Parts: sequence; C-alpha cells; structure tokens
Amino acid sequence: MNVRFVIRGFLLALPVALIVLAAGVYLQSPLSRAPEPTPPPPIIDAARGPIPAGPVALREYARYRGGTYQPVGSGFFLSLESGEVVAVTPAHSVSLHQRQNPLESIALGVDSQTDPFYEFDTLWGAPGGSLTPTNLALDYLLLRVDGSIESRFLLRPDPRGGPQLGERVLVYSGVAGRGGEPRVLPGTVQSATATAVWVLMDDLFNPSQMSGSPLISQHTGRVVGMVLALSPRRTRFLIGAHPIGSLVQLAETASEFPRLGE
Repeated sequence: MNVRFVIRGFLLALPVALIVLAAGVYLQSPLSRAPEPTPPPPIIDAARGPIPAGPVALREYARYRGGTYQPVGSGFFLSLESGEVVAVTPAHSVSLHQRQNPLESIALGVDSQTDPFYEFDTLWGAPGGSLTPTNLALDYLLLRVDGSIESRFLLRPDPRGGPQLGERVLVYSGVAGRGGEPRVLPGTVQSATATAVWVLMDDLFNPSQMSGSPLISQHTGRVVGMVLALSPRRTRFLIGAHPIGSLVQLAETASEFPRLGE
C-alpha cells in the first residue's frame, strides 16, 4: 500500500535522520515534543459562511502506463474568481518523471464510490516539487479540468489567502472512515505564513493518504490550504498545509499546460 503521506518534524535541535518505511511514509523520529501553546482566538473581519456539507475532499488515484488506477492520496476542486476550476493535489503523491512507466493520468473521486470519477491528463501550470518544513508551498500539482464539475464538489478560496493564528479550522479528509463515512477533523492554527500553515489537531487519527485534503475555515467556510505534512506532538498531531493564497496565485499565473508524462 502506497501511503504517500509526508510526516515532517520540527526537532531542529536533534540531528535525526529521515527513515523511509516500505509503506511510503516519511517519519522523522519516534520521539515527539509537547506542542507549543495554542494562540488565543483571533478577531476575524472576513464574513462568516457555512462550512461545506458535501464530500468536497476526494480520493486521488494515479495510473501509470501498463497499469490500473491506484489510490495515492487526496485532492479537491478549486473554483477561482475567474470562473475557472482546477483540480488540486500534492506533487509528492505521484512520480512525474518515470521513463519506463510514465504517469498517464490522475483521477479524483469520492472514496469508496465509483461514480463520479473525474480524470485528468494535463497540468495547469508547471508542477511543484519537494517541500521543506518552512516552505510547504513548494509541493503542489494543479490539473486542467475539461468539462463541468458538479457544484457540490467545488471549493472557493478564502479571500484572506490563509487562516489567522488561533483560528479554528477543519481538515476534510479525502480518505473516508470505516463504513465509508466522511471524516472531518478539527484543529487550531498555530502558525501561518505565506508559505506554510501549521495546525494543532484536536485528536490523533490515521493520516494515511490524507495528503492533498482541503483545510477549511470554520469561520468563512472556505478553503484556506491543502494538507501536506504531519509532525507528532505527544498525544496530538501538528498538520502542515500549503496556504490557499499561494495556490490561487499559481493557478492564476499559469502559462503552460504540459500533458502528464511529457
């Protein structure tokens, strides 16, 4: 099983080497420090809005030449102010540069369901690459959407470009829970910059293949980031996300649209 969820730590004082497990999880250390104090609730000037009710977090699948679709992560659809819709997934969930078995297509669908099933073979702009703990905005794939997408799957970007310190947010997991029920996981923003958002989650959970899930503001109901990374904090998880403002800028300034495998 290819988990493809990146686990990153902030244990900067310890020279701990990365351990690559057979399952594809990147783990920094079995040790974890206590979480930093949670910031107080912020004053948010943005308008309140309802949180998404539908399955806005989708399962990501990849198909390489000669193979069939295999689950590799999560993703979502982003509706831009221009009216364009792009699919958003993490770069680390796929191998873009395999020569013998090149990546031919990526698909998004509701976990445990076979329909609808949206397929993509063209990027929307240049792809991203490997992230760092301080710059999660390096990791992304934007995919060109041909045809219409059901409105229940569309997420609108938060106009602030990201959440505020102390803000309550929700991770909508692209991987369903037992029995196929949606998973919506709450947390509080501990740090937020133009290149990385870190959220202290309320509880522990299984993070397998959740990379690419949308991070939603509980205040505006809009997407504020894409989940990419995780760092253990004793009995809690610290989740890292690519800020939505960066993803919107990448989408709006895209000027090339290469096909997968090129």
